[in-house]
Amino acid sequence: MAAFERASIVNSLSLQELEEIIFFLKNNSIKRHGLAYPYVELTSQGWRCNLRPTRQSNGKPKYPQIDLNRFSSSWNKKLGKQLVHLIWWRAINQGLAIRPDMAISHRHEDPSILCLVQESKEMNESRKYCHKFRWYKRLAEENQPRCPHWENPCLGNDE
Repeated sequence: MAAFERASIVNSLSLQELEEIIFFLKNNSIKRHGLAYPYVELTSQGWRCNLRPTRQSNGKPKYPQIDLNRFSSSWNKKLGKQLVHLIWWRAINQGLAIRPDMAISHRHEDPSILCLVQESKEMNESRKYCHKFRWYKRLAEENQPRCPHWENPCLGNDE
C-alpha cells in the first residue's frame, strides 16, 4: 500500500476512533515465545510498539502495524492493516491530519520507538542516513553531531 493511501485511511479516523485504538494498544498484550508483551509500553526512550513490523524486501524489519478491521464492526469501516506510527502521531496531535505533501518521520533509529515528527518527504528520506551512519551521535573530535535535523534531531540507542 502506498504511503499516500495509508495516510488517507488513517486521516479518515475521527479523534474518538484514534483514542479507542490508542486505549486498545495501551491495554492489551501479545504473546511471543510464551511471554506476554504489551502492544505499546513506555520505556526510557519513549513509547515502544511491540507489534510485529512490516518487512523490507531484504527481510529486515521496518514498521509495526495493527489490523484495524478488529474495530470495523463498530465503525462500519474496512480499514485493513495500518502503520501504528501514523495512528500514534495523529492521536498525540489531537487528531491533526497528516498533510499529503508530508511524511511522519521516526526520530529514533529504532522504528519501534514512537518518537515522531511530521516533515517533508525529503527530510524523512534523509533521516535514514542519520540513523544508518549514526550522525545523531557527536564524535569526540566534533563540536556537534552531523545530523542536519536541528529542529527535531535524530535519536539513537547509544546517546
